[in-house]
Amino acid sequence: MRPILFHLGTIPIYSYGFTLAVAFIIGVWAVGRRAQKRSITVFDRVVDLALWVLVGALVGSRILFVLLELPTYLKNPVSILFFNQGGLSFYGGVLGGFACGLIYAKRKALPVWPLADLAAPWIALGYSIVRIGCFLNGCCYGVPANVPWALSCAAGDSLLRHPTQLYALGASLAIFLVLLWLERCKPFDSLVFWSYIGLYSIARFVIEIFRESQILAFGWLRTTQVGCLVLLLLAGWMIYRGYRKQGQVQSIGGEETFSSNK
Repeated sequence: MRPILFHLGTIPIYSYGFTLAVAFIIGVWAVGRRAQKRSITVFDRVVDLALWVLVGALVGSRILFVLLELPTYLKNPVSILFFNQGGLSFYGGVLGGFACGLIYAKRKALPVWPLADLAAPWIALGYSIVRIGCFLNGCCYGVPANVPWALSCAAGDSLLRHPTQLYALGASLAIFLVLLWLERCKPFDSLVFWSYIGLYSIARFVIEIFRESQILAFGWLRTTQVGCLVLLLLAGWMIYRGYRKQGQVQSIGGEETFSSNK
């Protein structure tokens, strides 16, 4: 484990924070460049939007994580402020980031779903980068295992475990590639974004089976897995609605064309 990546003089640069910053910079650059190239909005506006999303994501992800681990944080409330120790919930980040981004986009009259589709692949890539930070920090680790690829990947623990941080990294890279392909041939706006939510939910549901210290919700289902199922159903419904609406538009267009040829 390497929670402190390096020092700038006497200032420690933490692995988790460093990878989060790298993911943010790459995402803003990629989305801003593509949005400007496709005449959706200017690069500077994307930077402003990204800052809103970042603040909302950090606050939302921390709040949800603390609520899920409330008994632990009640013992030491000051530790809520220790972001360098990890402890961010992805679902809280999605909710907080999307809410703040939506507020900003509405205020500036930006096209919400085209921007969300542009951002989705880079959220997946950024998530994979941040999981490197989790691995170096020794958080989000798996249960003890005797598989050939088991690693000592928990801070202060020598047990060999499932490297669930690396599982998440690999899954997110695969999702990133799928979304890049889908972005080029999407039939309607919002498809890429909701596909990301659905694919992430499936991957996270499976990875949670191998993760340590998760709260059980219903029987063997963990709290995060319940969230995965809810978001998967939501994503499926939104994609179904999008295809249905697209089909209705095409049907209407076909009828008008037929009528005009009579």
